[in-house]
Amino acid sequence: MAVLSKADDSVPPPYLSRDVYNIISEELGVDDPYKEIKKESNRKALNMYSSLKKLVEESEDGLFEAVRIAVIGNIIDFGASQNFRLEDLPSFKEIPFAVNDYSKLKSDLAKANKVLYIGDNAGEIVFDKVLVELLVDMGKEVFFAVRSKPIINDATMEDALEVGMNEVAEVIDSGSDAPGIVVDRVTNEFKHLFRDAHVVISKGQGNFETLEDIPRTVYFLLRAKCSVVADILGANIGDMVIYKGGSQCHGLLL
Repeated sequence: MAVLSKADDSVPPPYLSRDVYNIISEELGVDDPYKEIKKESNRKALNMYSSLKKLVEESEDGLFEAVRIAVIGNIIDFGASQNFRLEDLPSFKEIPFAVNDYSKLKSDLAKANKVLYIGDNAGEIVFDKVLVELLVDMGKEVFFAVRSKPIINDATMEDALEVGMNEVAEVIDSGSDAPGIVVDRVTNEFKHLFRDAHVVISKGQGNFETLEDIPRTVYFLLRAKCSVVADILGANIGDMVIYKGGSQCHGLLL
């Protein structure tokens, strides 16, 4: 609380989360307090992988179904809520999108060769893998970015390797140690990919909070998890969102 009382409240919440969880890790003497719950999330999600793939294969629009599955997976977030069960996720398939820029995403992907996909949480990345595989099948070169160190239940390189993301895409370390993208800490590789990729897909609310003002087009796939973000998007808490944000200007990036 002493740290938070002096915190800069003009920065995105993930910046403050980094400081809070660093204190928690130091006090506990544990580098990754969520390690076991991340492994459990990955394991349970992998058990659903075949059924998720089948949903895509049986869909009239496989790309839309894969995007929908990726957004549904964003409910896996132990930093925002623990009121969910992975086993219940298929029941979310009828939930409509409050913001739906899918047609724009589909059009931009049709013209794209290189895609940067910014991951969010462990477990959730199995749902992302379904979409990433489809993008690769479409002939796209996909780079999947993860956190540089453990923070809450966000996916790290270890999680990506655990679910086999490296088998379908090139997994890269973003350089960010927060539950979002800290723009002054990203690696040069991430910076160049963020600038040069034809399409950037960003998963989750933390990435939205840190990237919404970046001057380039970013597709945000997420479920709104707080009233502030919901209001910005014109949605309600819990709503599913495909939002084309940012600007076409590729001026000052990161």
